[in-house]
Amino acid sequence: MLLKVAWRNIWRSKSRSFVVIGSIALGIWAIIFGTGFTNGFLVGYSANMIEHDISNIQIHSPEFKTDFDIHYFIPEGKEKVDEIGLWDGVVGVSARSISNGMISSPQKAMGVQIRGIDPVSEAVVTELDSMIIEGDYFKSEVRNPIVIGSKLAESLKVKLRSKIVLTFNDANGDVTAGAFRIVGILHSSSISINELFAFVKQEDLTKLLGIGDEVHEIAILTEPHYDENLIVNKYQKLHTQDKIETWREIAPELVFMSEMYESMLYVLMGIIMVALVFGIVNTMLMAVLERTKELGVLMAIGMNKFRVFFMILIETIYLSLVGAPIGLLLAFLTMYYYSNTGVDLSNYSQGLEAFGYSSILYPYIENKVYLIVSIGVVFTAFVGAIYPALKAINLKPVEAIHSI
Repeated sequence: MLLKVAWRNIWRSKSRSFVVIGSIALGIWAIIFGTGFTNGFLVGYSANMIEHDISNIQIHSPEFKTDFDIHYFIPEGKEKVDEIGLWDGVVGVSARSISNGMISSPQKAMGVQIRGIDPVSEAVVTELDSMIIEGDYFKSEVRNPIVIGSKLAESLKVKLRSKIVLTFNDANGDVTAGAFRIVGILHSSSISINELFAFVKQEDLTKLLGIGDEVHEIAILTEPHYDENLIVNKYQKLHTQDKIETWREIAPELVFMSEMYESMLYVLMGIIMVALVFGIVNTMLMAVLERTKELGVLMAIGMNKFRVFFMILIETIYLSLVGAPIGLLLAFLTMYYYSNTGVDLSNYSQGLEAFGYSSILYPYIENKVYLIVSIGVVFTAFVGAIYPALKAINLKPVEAIHSI
């Protein structure tokens, strides 16, 4: 009986009820879309770093990353690449020879990390070929081709087909140099790729270094959502002398950012929930005050305070149960649309790319968030109804009946 009365009560003042339903629906939409939008920055940045730069897993000699000494290569690196390529969960494997050195043009010289790559396998692991904006991806039949980032090209004041010189120490510790011609200029939101790396063919670099076909780094791209630890554990059992790391160990700042963003999302959800509570309290308190005489009559004819209290709570919960599905549907449709088309932030592209973000943001949210938000909003509605319900049961029947 109480449930039926509460349901009828909320539709007696349709405008007021629609205000509450609308605020609940808008609150749910704002929480989910705001969470997805904010989360999209982190997911986009992390995905960009993993897919186009560090990959899911990297393998080195334990001493190599200390000072990038070219003598610390991976024993039988090429054979290990072929072996790993056959494992479950592995999409691609790329072997790299790496040296730190100087890159010089007639106008300027800069420090750079020179990466000797196999163009075919590197395209699979980092999609480097998809970032080319000028020229081609090692297709030109020229001697010593090189591909550099747009920011690096701008700093060196060079363009396509310009000649540049790479200078570094070879295996004997002697300073050596090689002339290379730019065949491709690429652009990426990754600062490292855009400004700090120079890509050459592996055989061209190893010939100048005098290290044969040795490799310093093996990058592994795994299937989406595949547990990298399965590959790490398998490799460690077979090759104990090498150092193998997942992206979490290679780039701990991504883990820190993830934790920071998660905290920010809870703060965002809390702010919207508090605003929603005040809206519900205000609206339901108005409903109670408008029905003072009615509530006084109900208590005078025998409805106890316990039932009055719960009638107000049930009315509010009903409103939240009507508003929640509407908000969830709006949020789902919004997220579905923008997760496919993306949010165009090209007007702010320069500022975003300075921090390694893409100018197209794809909001992302886990399915469990829909359930968490729904429960949170119903709980918020319950909390928001407590004060108006207490106000109602504190009414004195005689005074309430004679109120205007």
